[in-house]
Amino acid sequence: MNLLLVFLMFIIIGLALFNGTLNGLVASLLLIFLIGTTILIMSVKNTTFSSLQFQMLSIEQFFIFGVALIVSVVVAGNIHERISEVMNDRKRLRYEVEQFVSIDTDTSFDNKKRMQVEIKREMSRVNRHGGSFSLLLVELDHYKEFNKAYGSKEMQHLLMTIGQKANELLRTTDRKFRYLDNRFAFLLTETPKAHVEIIIEKLSILLQTHQLTNGKTVTLSFHISFNEYDDLLKQHSYEQFIEELESELIYYAM
Repeated sequence: MNLLLVFLMFIIIGLALFNGTLNGLVASLLLIFLIGTTILIMSVKNTTFSSLQFQMLSIEQFFIFGVALIVSVVVAGNIHERISEVMNDRKRLRYEVEQFVSIDTDTSFDNKKRMQVEIKREMSRVNRHGGSFSLLLVELDHYKEFNKAYGSKEMQHLLMTIGQKANELLRTTDRKFRYLDNRFAFLLTETPKAHVEIIIEKLSILLQTHQLTNGKTVTLSFHISFNEYDDLLKQHSYEQFIEELESELIYYAM
């Protein structure tokens, strides 16, 4: 078996390793066919192809070479499949982790990253097809003071309660986000400003009185801002839209 055959054999094994068993087997059968045809012609004509530096194989050597090539290709193909499975598993796990970390575990709301994705998607929808959506920002006042006075356990309970009450009030099609420690955003699809004011009134009633885990109640205060994104705001970027809303948080108390 000369160096040319060894070289071709490694090329085909590499093909199977990187592209799968099927491609490797097709190339292997093609090579075996060509070698077999060459040996047959050389046997009939009793000639050698010195220009190719090809040394004739015996039938036994040709059989061993063919078997070795097929086995090697199958092994390389199996390795390729295992690697592909591992890569697919890693992609799936990465996706699952991204889905998990996009959820705030305290409120069950989506996080800041998901907020940006969803709001940009809604902005694109309105820009292309018209319609509108409203975005409501809610900031919990005295967040640090509450945490210092009552502890992390009560803070976790408070956030969980805010999440539950918001989910009870808002539609399942509305998106809820906790994008900072004490700031929440509610994306209200196809909801005009007039309806947002009604939602704010109901939300205020639900959230202002909070019951601690020991049964005592405390009064909470919030600041809010909201705006409707429609055809008039098409020139606004996501960053501009959010920045304008956040700048108004200091003016409106709930």
